[in-house]
Amino acid sequence: MGRKVARVLFCASLCLSLLAFVGCSAESATGGASDNAPSGTPDNASTDVAVASGAEEFDGVFDATVNAGNTQEVVYVNGSWFDMGRQYGLQQKVQLENNWASVMAMIYTEADDAAYNEAMGKILKHYEADEPSVFDFLSGVADGAGISKEDAIVAIMGSSVLNYDLMMHYDPERSKTCMTVSAWGNMTLDGRHLGGANLDAISATPAAMFSDMISYPDDGYAVMASGGMQGNAFMNSEGLIITYAGGPHAAPSEGAEVIDREGTFLDTLFAYWYTATKCATADEAVKMLTETEWIHTGNINISDNNGNAYVVEQKDTAYVVRKAGDHGEEDYLITANHFLDESWMNDSYEAYPDSVPRASTVERILLDNKGSVTPRTIADALGSIRYYDEGKWSEENWDFGGFYQFHSPEGDDLEFKTIFRTIFDATDLEMFVLRGHDEKFRSDVPFGTANYYKLTLGEGMQATNKSAETDARIAVRNAGAELYKSDTEDADALECYNKAAEAVHTGCNYTTMADCAGAKGDKEQAAILYGLATSQFTNAQRYAQASYTTENVIVD
Repeated sequence: MGRKVARVLFCASLCLSLLAFVGCSAESATGGASDNAPSGTPDNASTDVAVASGAEEFDGVFDATVNAGNTQEVVYVNGSWFDMGRQYGLQQKVQLENNWASVMAMIYTEADDAAYNEAMGKILKHYEADEPSVFDFLSGVADGAGISKEDAIVAIMGSSVLNYDLMMHYDPERSKTCMTVSAWGNMTLDGRHLGGANLDAISATPAAMFSDMISYPDDGYAVMASGGMQGNAFMNSEGLIITYAGGPHAAPSEGAEVIDREGTFLDTLFAYWYTATKCATADEAVKMLTETEWIHTGNINISDNNGNAYVVEQKDTAYVVRKAGDHGEEDYLITANHFLDESWMNDSYEAYPDSVPRASTVERILLDNKGSVTPRTIADALGSIRYYDEGKWSEENWDFGGFYQFHSPEGDDLEFKTIFRTIFDATDLEMFVLRGHDEKFRSDVPFGTANYYKLTLGEGMQATNKSAETDARIAVRNAGAELYKSDTEDADALECYNKAAEAVHTGCNYTTMADCAGAKGDKEQAAILYGLATSQFTNAQRYAQASYTTENVIVD
């Protein structure tokens, strides 16, 4: 395998020990057991998080105990592109190793080291010459995670970046995932700009284990990204929302714009985050994204706070841009995994009988709530386990005729699940995130509480963390008030309440360390510690809700 990678040995960037903060215990899973908690509290979090030592060959073996139920919830990155990459590599090392191993398991069946190195060398030279910010970010990831720049490309961007050069083969059924929606103006309550997305994938995919990333680049706009670099939902400080869903293998006819493949070589999910750091409006984002050299096929839903919104239906060689009204929409846009524009030569319903009902379901729910759509409405639409098809509702969301087909918006296949649901209120720069399903017994997230948490994008890490703390304190107080009214004491509820209260205190301790690091000018240490603090506050929000209700009250 030839390539050597340095292993970064640090204590606190992931906090992945299962000894503490796995939430309400396994025995009390029915009472709202917790998920996604950064579990251990490291002894030397404030001093050793960024210390790299030792070197060994990375053989594709990583910490197998990392999963969607114990990964850290939030990470921050800030500073230069290299600084942000390094901080991401430090905090997401195990997840990146996991993603790398998953991709290489495919690549090594079709390409040897020589082909791999040739492809990676070409891509690195392209970035260094044409996109130095991307090159610097990847260089930082390599430095932070202790891997080569070549491996950083694979770990961050996944297999799609190699698809063109190595001609990898994919099962087309597995691209039929995810959903997006945007709404504004006359559709929403008070004309608010809202958006949302389901990220659907195999439930044990490496993507399910990545943390949300909140980035504050020196040169660009702040961005919230659920699922980080492997997520499909992004909102920046200007209120620009970019969400993504996989698309069909449709052939373009006349009217589709042909893409020049000599453009910027970016994987789609990375490209959306990168675009959100660079663009203030939907028009700017469409221009940037349609000049990008595509690897994936899919639908990109782009909207801004000025009422501008578009969907880019794109393949690797062509694209079509559509807007609200092109297909009867009024102040909303929805995408599942089929294309609507007639430029594409495919019958969407015949080709994708599971995709069309998912879009129809979300549309029906929006239309039934026209003028009063809120973040909760978007959450309910994307979380529906019923589906609306050909003018009628069905309670059955499973099609036994196709292993990978699910007709309802919330993914409920044997393997494919909704692993992230993200709701944005861009008017107030709020993001609501649910890991897994909002009915925990339909989700296989270990110890899942099936609750959303809320983050508000502030002007800096300290402000964003403070708002998460405030929301956590409110959630704990509300939970205490509800439990106080109860005539009986429920052990499971009390355990979740205590976990919530404990998470607030732990988060405050991390905050104190982060504030100190920031005051000293150590932006890297501050980013890592604020990530640990905010993760505790998000856990507190979920535990508090789970202690007294099955409803996602924090979305209201």
